Amino acid sequence: MKNMTFTPCEIAGKVRIPSSKSQAHRALICAALAGDSIVRGVDLSNDVKATANALRALGATLDYNEDERTFYIGKPCARGISAGEVNSGESASTLRFFIPLAASLGVDVTFIGEGRLPKRPTDIYKSMLTSNGASLTYPENGDFLPLSVSGQLTAGEYSLRGDISSQFVTGLLFALTQVDGESKITLTTRLESKPYADLTVDVLRRFGADIIETDTGYTLKGTKLVPRDIDVEGDCSQAAFFAVAAAIGGDVTMTGLRRDTKQGDFALFDIVSRFGAGVTWDGDTVTVTRAGKLTASDIDASDIPDLVPALAVMAALSQGTTRIYNAGRLRIKESDRIATTAAMLTSLGADVSETEDGLLITGKDKLMGGCVCSYNDHRIAMAAAAASAGCVGDVTVDDMSCINKSYPEFVRDFTNVRAL
Repeated sequence: MKNMTFTPCEIAGKVRIPSSKSQAHRALICAALAGDSIVRGVDLSNDVKATANALRALGATLDYNEDERTFYIGKPCARGISAGEVNSGESASTLRFFIPLAASLGVDVTFIGEGRLPKRPTDIYKSMLTSNGASLTYPENGDFLPLSVSGQLTAGEYSLRGDISSQFVTGLLFALTQVDGESKITLTTRLESKPYADLTVDVLRRFGADIIETDTGYTLKGTKLVPRDIDVEGDCSQAAFFAVAAAIGGDVTMTGLRRDTKQGDFALFDIVSRFGAGVTWDGDTVTVTRAGKLTASDIDASDIPDLVPALAVMAALSQGTTRIYNAGRLRIKESDRIATTAAMLTSLGADVSETEDGLLITGKDKLMGGCVCSYNDHRIAMAAAAASAGCVGDVTVDDMSCINKSYPEFVRDFTNVRAL
């Protein structure tokens, strides 16, 4: 899928949004800790495969039925085994969730990764876990992988910043349900992207975890999770590319979502409505329709960083100037996503500039189109495709294969809602 071209056209049609990657990670981990569970409605991506393979390395048995989009989990994760080497791929979620989880199970393991993952920080765990029974060995070259984990994590008090990544909080929540005794997680700063932690707590509680949210963090007790069957809902962050394309160039109906979701990226629909697009719900089916005029509006990205590339496209085609702020953590994603979003839009003729923690975008009636570098970042590639709905010329993306990380069928689905 290298060097793929998207021609400007009307957006019209219906699409089933793929399963929430965030919820799938969490459901599979809980199911594998409990054993004898079923996780339905899972679309495979490289990141989900990384989590499933990591669970297998930890001793769980997982079988996937592609026709049913369902994982069947038999034996739960083992304790005290040597798991050897586990490849997290490019999935920061997999890596950051499994570091403390492996330690809580007393598993000896060495984590490796691909792409930018070895550069993405995990050392927030080092003193916290080593002071509670685990051993973490990082390479001497300044990278964060390969990382060897051993020892046995114990219950206790865990303090950490909440403004680096909620993934570290999620990792601790999983781990501390697996150790005997009561533990406390204390956040020393505001927890950014808190909806992701809320999603973790929700799934853990469905499997029987004892977690209490406090003013400063969480209190939880080690407990054996109980088997459950669970359905994974559609992914609001993937819906963003279709919603934005419709807002600037047509209409699209999306199925597979849930209005009662815990996903923070559900804010997408309030934001596109605020910009002027039509948003109509019928049960759990939503239709987004092109606005007569899109109007700029500032966006606080502290809880919705994954939406920024798509929303930046909409801002580039709105009247006025949009400020996207509180997005500084995007600089350590699959790419420096502030810089690469700005570069993608600039390549298409947008008026955009970087700030320290976000973007300033002054909208235009149309973008010119052009050649875009994906920077091996799935969200940049998909945002560029969505932008084609508002361009006068073709949009050529140098490499669409990076979408396999989260949404392998995106090109097929996006092609099906393009009214050629």
